[in-house]
Amino acid sequence: SGAGSGPTASAVVSDILNIAAVLKSDLEAKQLHPLLSCAHQHYCTVAPISDLVTRFYARFLSQDHPGVIGHLGTTFGKHHVSLESVVQIGFQGNLAEIVVVTHDVREGNFRQALDEIQTLEAVDSIPSILRVL
Repeated sequence: SGAGSGPTASAVVSDILNIAAVLKSDLEAKQLHPLLSCAHQHYCTVAPISDLVTRFYARFLSQDHPGVIGHLGTTFGKHHVSLESVVQIGFQGNLAEIVVVTHDVREGNFRQALDEIQTLEAVDSIPSILRVL
C-alpha cells in the first residue's frame, strides 16, 4: 500500500539532515548527495497559447435559418479549422442549438474563426467553448 506517514517523514528528515551536514562541513567543495542535487541543463520556453494544438467543443445558439451551418463551416475552413462533427441538437426557445467538435487545430486559428463567427447576423451567442483532451 506504499510508504505511510512514518517512512515518508523519516526520508524527509534524512534529506534535511544531509543538506544541513553539507552546509555545516568545512569542506571547500560543498556537494550534496547526487540524488538531492539539481542541475539544470535545458530551459523550457513557454509557447504562446495561440500555438497550442488541441481539439475544441463549441456550442452555438443561432437563428433557425437555412445556411447557418454552412456559414459556420465556411468560416472555420477559411481559418484552417477542420471540423470533426457539426450537429444541430435541438432548440432553446426559438434559437437552434448547434454543437461543433474540431479535429486538432491551432488555438489561434480557432479563436480567429470564433471572432468572425460572432459577427454573423444569425449567430446569437456562443455559450460553451471547451478544449477536448
